[in-house]
Amino acid sequence: MSLSYRKLAAAWALTLAFTLSYEAMAVSSSVSTSSSSSSSSSSSSGASGKLFEITDTQYDEAVKLLGNYIKIDTTNPPGNEKLGALYLQSVLKDNGIESQVFDSAKDRAIVIGRLKGTGKKKAVILLSHIDVVPAQASDWKYPPFAAEIHDGELWGRGTLDMKGMGIMELAAMLAIKKSGKVLDRDIIFIATPDEEVGGTYGAEWFAKNKKELVKDAEYLLNEGYSIESYNKSGNSDGQAKYWGVDYAEKSVLWLSLTANGLAGHASMPMSNSANNRLIKALTKIADNPPKMTLLPAAKEFFQSIAPFEASPLKELYADIEKTAKAPTKETEETLAVDKLKYSMLRNTVSITVMKAGYKTNVIPAQAYAELDCRLLPGVTPDQFVAEVKKTIADSSIDVKIIEWEKGDPSPYDNDMFRAIKEANKAEGATAPVVPVVVPWFTDSHWFRELGIHSYGFEPIEVDADHLATMHGKDERIPLAAFRRGINRLVRILTAL
Repeated sequence: MSLSYRKLAAAWALTLAFTLSYEAMAVSSSVSTSSSSSSSSSSSSGASGKLFEITDTQYDEAVKLLGNYIKIDTTNPPGNEKLGALYLQSVLKDNGIESQVFDSAKDRAIVIGRLKGTGKKKAVILLSHIDVVPAQASDWKYPPFAAEIHDGELWGRGTLDMKGMGIMELAAMLAIKKSGKVLDRDIIFIATPDEEVGGTYGAEWFAKNKKELVKDAEYLLNEGYSIESYNKSGNSDGQAKYWGVDYAEKSVLWLSLTANGLAGHASMPMSNSANNRLIKALTKIADNPPKMTLLPAAKEFFQSIAPFEASPLKELYADIEKTAKAPTKETEETLAVDKLKYSMLRNTVSITVMKAGYKTNVIPAQAYAELDCRLLPGVTPDQFVAEVKKTIADSSIDVKIIEWEKGDPSPYDNDMFRAIKEANKAEGATAPVVPVVVPWFTDSHWFRELGIHSYGFEPIEVDADHLATMHGKDERIPLAAFRRGINRLVRILTAL
């Protein structure tokens, strides 16, 4: 149920009271400088040669901010993200950063803040979304909106997707401001609603109605890939396989397949019925997936991570050109275990909708199906439709495009990647920084359409156990990783 203005104000007052549940924490006015790494985080040199690292007090303040933010229930639907936007704006205001809140719909809002730089270089955007997916409290070990801390982890819906990232971005921005350092770029902080159900009232609305506010932006950091770690509980040691930065999202192509034929009594089967022909077509699609395609970025990715994998993946990744060119059935099965990495090697098709018939003893005159296809950069919808038609080899099946969302790639040899690599190098990390193509869509694509080079990178270690909690139960973030994430963002921004 949507909130009235009075209820909204009352609910907002409650969010301010959330801070009472935490010990009072002083906000540090500076960023400590050090020539060596601490036990909890490493340092990195910025353009000025100084070493940036947040203080213990700033870390405590960031944990408090995240706890308050998690306690604001922005489950989408219905959203009610304006509460979150107002909370973030209050933090920006308290720290002397100019900001604006825009209503995109009732009780839904976008907040944008800007930390001024010298203007020598174009701005960088730190993007996050305010809304979260639903959480069934009875399934959770701890309440999903209580922000409880247990065993060094903060529990709650949105800690990973993606309020945790939003607060890391905000904390990094505040740390730079409090240091007194003026960067060559403005930092633009944007938090949007509605990402979890398409972004109509969030990033899409902003890109269509307020794009002039980011016309000077060159780069954007958003959710996406992360630092893949070895599967160790809590990630307290921070051991990583690689730092994955997604520079592109697969294009989304939805297709419909329709077979028409004669209706008849089910007691007299027809071999060429609409149902039979559609089933044959779908079987061919399922049995003949698109061939592997090795993009230059994918080649770099697999060869870079090969040394950190166990056999047989180690060998398959090391010689990925040969692997992709002539894969055996056994090879395909081995690669397919890791669906995310496997998706970087081919276009994919999932049969998602099937409709036919209305009565058990009637052969229907029409059968219908829908496909969800995810295409690698450079593949057009017409090219893929032609491939589907060739696969089914039945001209009587009508294939139509339902929806097409293009996933334009961003360059991955530029200042942003160099800044991330510099932050990686400063830690003495052995894990490589690698470009990634992801099969999902994020809000980044709205900004890529504005000509802004956009990247998905969450600077924390995420293992398989924690990854499984996103959109699931018991979502939580290891606070040691959270602290490292803030430090890494500071280092990236100062190196950019």
